[in-house]
Amino acid sequence: MRKTKWKCSTFYAWWVPILFLLPHLIAFCCFNLVPILTGIYASFTKWTLGKTPEWVGLNNYVQMFFNKDSIYYWQLRWGMESTIKFVILCVPFKILIPLILALFLSSKCRGHKTLQTFYYLPSLLSLSVVMVSWRYMFAPSGGIVNTLLSLGKLNWISVSPYNWVALIIITVWWGCGSNLVIYQSALEGVSQEILEAAEMDGANAIQKFINVTLPSISFPLQYTIVTSVIAEFGIWGQPDMFNKGGPTIEVINGVNHQSNKMIMQYIAESGFGSSGVNAGIASAMALILGATIFIVSIIQFRIMRRSDI
Repeated sequence: MRKTKWKCSTFYAWWVPILFLLPHLIAFCCFNLVPILTGIYASFTKWTLGKTPEWVGLNNYVQMFFNKDSIYYWQLRWGMESTIKFVILCVPFKILIPLILALFLSSKCRGHKTLQTFYYLPSLLSLSVVMVSWRYMFAPSGGIVNTLLSLGKLNWISVSPYNWVALIIITVWWGCGSNLVIYQSALEGVSQEILEAAEMDGANAIQKFINVTLPSISFPLQYTIVTSVIAEFGIWGQPDMFNKGGPTIEVINGVNHQSNKMIMQYIAESGFGSSGVNAGIASAMALILGATIFIVSIIQFRIMRRSDI
């Protein structure tokens, strides 16, 4: 009788949690695991959607990395160059501006609640609303930006480097809100006793920030840096809706090198475009992008751990 009770209790202890997890596990397998495995398999095939994939082994990767006569070589190269450039230019502003705003709002100035709402509001807007609105504001003729700054008919959409400046402004404006909330919450947890002790020791505002505040918010700071980098590596909607990748710089092997066309745009074009469609190439590009994001994230964590940020 005791053995039967022990077996029933053991069975209950093991299987009841699994039953609760089962819906999530099924959803994870259907919408995450299976697509990932399918994408890995597809990256080794030549696959036109709607037809049977044709196994080509490493040929897709050879074309993208070594064959300069292939259009996919230039698509990968130009797409990654533009994406990395955008990450380097955009992410520091997405970190510094919300941090400065959070420090300002933490002083509990008059109307700080209203200002907090005002700063966070853009992150609630959809991408289409943001891009349509900003495209009108950056319009060369009659745009609000040119009118307010008396810039005449400066073309923010089709001329470099102004198109890059416009995209960075739009992305930072749209994405600052979430980081701002995280920093505000983190600053609430900074020990006031330590800040007061540092002030009594003669530390000025900058010294208190570097030696007390910054170490106290190191984890939220690491989190926002990594997530911002990952988000900007996946940029697609902003350049696609703003100027379809920007003006053409050069043409090689029939491929237009556009000034701000990102890797995600080339992936979509390779997999679902009207010409030269190859979902296998698109899958291989996506895996390369994913591997790049993973490596960059690991490097970030190691650097920040060594520097105790």
